[in-house]
Amino acid sequence: MNLTLGFIAFFITIVIPGILFRRFFFYGEFSKQFNTKDPVLHSIFFSIVPGIIIQLISFIIYNLSLGFDSSFLEVFTIFRDIASDGSNGTEDATKNFINNHIIIFFLYSLFVFCFSSFLGWVSSRTIRIRKWDKKYKLFRFKNQWYYIFSGEVLNMKKFEEAHKVSFKNNKGLVQDTLLTYADILVSASDDRKELYTGYVVDYDLKSDDITQLDKVYLIDTYRYKKKEKILDENGLEVKDKETSKESNTKPTKSRNRIKVPGDIFVLNANNIVNLNLTYVPSIKKKISNEKKKKEEKQRRYSRIQRIYLLAISLIILAHFFYKIIHLDKTFLADYLNDTGFWGKLLVILFINQFLSFFSPTQNKEKKLSYNFSDFWIRLFVLILWGGLSYWFVIKSLI
Repeated sequence: MNLTLGFIAFFITIVIPGILFRRFFFYGEFSKQFNTKDPVLHSIFFSIVPGIIIQLISFIIYNLSLGFDSSFLEVFTIFRDIASDGSNGTEDATKNFINNHIIIFFLYSLFVFCFSSFLGWVSSRTIRIRKWDKKYKLFRFKNQWYYIFSGEVLNMKKFEEAHKVSFKNNKGLVQDTLLTYADILVSASDDRKELYTGYVVDYDLKSDDITQLDKVYLIDTYRYKKKEKILDENGLEVKDKETSKESNTKPTKSRNRIKVPGDIFVLNANNIVNLNLTYVPSIKKKISNEKKKKEEKQRRYSRIQRIYLLAISLIILAHFFYKIIHLDKTFLADYLNDTGFWGKLLVILFINQFLSFFSPTQNKEKKLSYNFSDFWIRLFVLILWGGLSYWFVIKSLI
């Protein structure tokens, strides 16, 4: 029973945060790297390191903000007793924790779970937005086939340098890839190979090795069949340029190009011999002056929104870490030292509501703009938070 309890504690504190971090870190096409079919031990092993790091960061944040009633030695003693078989007895600190603080532990664990999910979500998107995965191998996702089929491989350092001296003139920088056209040579048997061509719309990876393709999905697919020789009565090959009556296909030298019927062609990738990819560039339309102004306006609104988010984040952090930056020695000392958690939360909500008036929001068209249709509702909420802040916080400080 004690061993089971120790494993549960280890699973809750280390493994689950690591799994949540990995689940939210791998998103979109990169979610193929987080496979639910992975063996349990494999998932646990790769979740231990991020789980330990997240637990340490959460422990430090909690200790610096709200603080622990127990010392670090007592925390170590509690984990040791829970993980042991109970032969050495149970310390008083462990008994007190189980009797009085078990609910706080579960609330702390819930915070760790949310924090690990948020950290995974932010980390992966920061890497993609900053394009660190294309610049540095350390941040590159293991799903190499996404970079290949999407054309983003052209933006990686080695390919950029190669294209600078090639006839393509740095193709990766001057174009966006609309579609990828593939020439796929497949081994049908030991002595026979078949060629398929088409536009790549999706692909699957092998569950046990995500560096290997499992299936490739093609549209507008053609296969190339070896042209049969036609002999005359003397046994000589007839050079006929007419299309075959049976296959109704046009001969291309030694092979006939045959349209594969259907909307989507699923190709088993196990027998692929080689791939040749051609990136079809998207059409870049000329941007009018009016559209340029709209884009510049959106960029300006985006900067304002980022400033608002940064400001409110700094205000929240200042409320938790005011001792580290010595705000408790300024004119805010009485407020920061004497106001409880819920009082500070009211003040933060009031400041956030006030700052939100200066920040644009997304409209139905997913464009940033200033929306005044709900102005009176937002003003009412501002007055509400202001009144509560004054009554429960400011009044006692005056």
